Parts: sequence; C-alpha cells; structure tokens
Amino acid sequence: MSFPLSQLTGPVRALFSDVDGTLTTQGRVEGSTYVALERLGESGIPVVLVTGRPAGWGQAFMTVAPVAAVVTENGGVTWIRDGRRLRKLYGVPPASLPEWRRRMNLLVNDVAARVHGAQLSSDSRYREVDLAIDWNEEASLSKQEAEEVVQLIRKAGFAATRSSVHVNFGPPHFDKLSACMTVVRQVLGGDGNDLDPYVFVGDALNDAPMFRGFPKSVGVANVKLWWDELDAKPAYLTEKPEGAGMREVVDHVLALRGAGQ
Repeated sequence: MSFPLSQLTGPVRALFSDVDGTLTTQGRVEGSTYVALERLGESGIPVVLVTGRPAGWGQAFMTVAPVAAVVTENGGVTWIRDGRRLRKLYGVPPASLPEWRRRMNLLVNDVAARVHGAQLSSDSRYREVDLAIDWNEEASLSKQEAEEVVQLIRKAGFAATRSSVHVNFGPPHFDKLSACMTVVRQVLGGDGNDLDPYVFVGDALNDAPMFRGFPKSVGVANVKLWWDELDAKPAYLTEKPEGAGMREVVDHVLALRGAGQ
C-alpha cells in the first residue's frame, strides 16, 4: 500500500531523484523545479540524480545542476566529485567494456530484425556501458512491443528494464539501486546498506529497484501509468505529476527540516 506524501517523516539526509518524468515536465526541467533543487542544496540536503540517460548527460548535469552526484545508464556510470575534478565509477570493470559492447551491438541487430520499428535511441552514441532501444521518445512502439524487446534482451543474458522512453540494457551486474548504495558510502558518508535516511523520487518501471530498496520512496503521480506493471511500488505518492510532483516532495522535505525532524 502506498501512502500520501504528507505521511512521510524525517529525518531526510539527501534526496535521490529520477530525471525523465520526475524532474522533467513534458521533456524539460522547468525553472521552478531547478529553483527547488537549489533550495534543497542551500538547506544542506544534497541532491543525487539517478537516470537511465547516458554518461555524457551525467557530466553535463554535474556542471550545470546543484547536485552531489549523478547515476547514469541505470547504474552503469556514476559521476562524483574528487576535489575539483569529476570522476566516474563504473558498474563493470572498464577493461570488459569493449567485449560487452560488441555483444550488445550484435543483439541490437537481432532485436531490430524481430520487432519492427525497434531502433537504438539517439542518445546511445553518448553511452559507455549500456545501450537503449527507443520505444516512446522518437520511436513509437506499443507497450507490448517494448515488453517483447525486454524479454528478447533478457533471454540473451543481459539486464533490461523499460523506462518511460527507452528499454535500457547492459551487463547484468548493476542497477540504479546498487549505484545509489555506492553513492551513499562514497559521497554521503553513510552506510550503503541503510537507506532509511534518504528519499528517492521516481515515476517509471526502471525505478522499481529503488522503490523496493528505499523505505522513503516516492512516486510522482504519473507513476500510476505503470502501476499494474510495477513489481515494487513506491511507499508514498504525490498529488501532482512530473516536476510539479517533485516540487511537492521538495516542499515537504524542507518543511520536515524546518520542523526539526
């Protein structure tokens, strides 16, 4: 059972947020949402972005957004700060990447031959560990066709998960949750196995590991689009979708902090 956001209690030491459909509204980050992130940072609550988007996007987020770390490629590449420099943490040994990528590219051809209209996402050229099949961004596959893509990829021995726009797939050794546990240990100075002091906000099927792993997980209202397909559901729900729902979370977390919780 999921509860209204108003029932979420503190303390909250950091906020982890998905990007597409959670931080964004109709594909873009609204100015008011960016300001909300700034308010969190100014209050001493770090923000960590967690996305299926490519490593290249993560580097950009680290330089233009008020964030402490960015998990990209569903955990394949995580960006952290090392003094004044940015450093990448990989979900698999970097030396293994060429062979993984060779096998993944072969698999893309096989999937495209089996599912009409399946194609690599336009942002795949900026990826280092995973790849993505576009089903709902520039392409237009049905949910059933997208799920067929997921099953074909899993049968080939890869991890695959469907976001609101892509089917992300890669080596079966990481996910969003495992990467966030690393961020807790290496960036936030906490126990990676204790996620109770942290809030995660998401909206899609690839957020299921986070909904399962974070006791204080929140779904923005548009998560209901995938409700029956989610194998783990958020503990709390906002009233509004997308960025407006995210701003609800920020306001609530700041209110908790002001109340000393």
